[in-house]
Amino acid sequence: MYPTENIVSWGDITKWAIGPNFGNVVNVLLITMQLGICTVYFRFMPTNLHATMKSVPEYDWLRGTVPFMIVLCWIRHMKHLAPFSTFANIATLITVMTVIGFAVSTIYDVGHTADVQMTNWAGLPVFFGIMIYSFEGSGAILSIHESMAEPSEFVGVVRQAGLVVLACFFMTGLICYIAFGDINNGSITAELGHRTQNHVLNFLNLLIAVAVGLTYPLQAYAAIEVLERKLKIVPKEVGASAVGTKENTDLGLKGMLGGVRVKQYVFRSLLVLTTAFIAGSVENLGLIVGLFGSVNGSIIALVLPPVLDLSSNTALTQRERFLNWFTAAFGTIGGVAGTIMSINEIIAESKLPPGEHLASAHG
Repeated sequence: MYPTENIVSWGDITKWAIGPNFGNVVNVLLITMQLGICTVYFRFMPTNLHATMKSVPEYDWLRGTVPFMIVLCWIRHMKHLAPFSTFANIATLITVMTVIGFAVSTIYDVGHTADVQMTNWAGLPVFFGIMIYSFEGSGAILSIHESMAEPSEFVGVVRQAGLVVLACFFMTGLICYIAFGDINNGSITAELGHRTQNHVLNFLNLLIAVAVGLTYPLQAYAAIEVLERKLKIVPKEVGASAVGTKENTDLGLKGMLGGVRVKQYVFRSLLVLTTAFIAGSVENLGLIVGLFGSVNGSIIALVLPPVLDLSSNTALTQRERFLNWFTAAFGTIGGVAGTIMSINEIIAESKLPPGEHLASAHG
């Protein structure tokens, strides 16, 4: 038996399949994961903009991007964000392909690869967390499904998108590591921009900063949906993304929608300001990325989906059950190991004198 109420988040479907307590835990994980992504974005954008125009400090760039992120987060329906997402995808693809071109050219010109260490097993747990964190759209996947014009095509679209993203990540990471060696900056284009003066790299840094900025509201969307309902900013019968639509007018709620909109604007503005403040306060977000990925990302992306499938689907074959259990076990082991390693490195860094931080990402 499938749920009849509206399912808009992982927490909703977990409440239905397992129980309300588990649903609340998942909602907390989802919110912290998505807001953690938004926080990292607020460090990533200034890092790349600073690489384009080094005379402007990163924190000035951060403050300058805040108003734009606030306005973008005022958009209440994901379908209205589709044009921004399309531009961001194209910009990201152009950046990835150009960086790969730089890497291949470097290998060809130098005639040998960088001094790389291909077997750093000690760093594998943290790498697991960062890798899972890279699939940052997993928390917003149900919101995307809800906003699709043709939800029946959802599985095929996600499968194709996942394969393309995986191929891009693998090729970019492998080729760039062989060409350039260790990249301590969370943004490879920013790192290359600091290593050499190149107008193409300056353009790429600007392009990827804009792409990430346009993606910010998409990452915040899932957390906003849950929080606005939990805090009763938007009535349950309305839906956080549908205030002011014809459907809600038909519900007889027209008189209250103006007040709801104002509450939404204020709440979303405060949410953006909070993530910006955290980004400006934490110097090392690289290890935070690994921690969020290990704790939140592994559960949302690897553990929760197979557990929900096992709990709610009685028609699974033996092979499907085995794959679900294997995926959940893999996510649990990797998540626990990554969490322990990330926390250990964060503690180790906190004991260092000011300014002597471990090699880490900026965004």
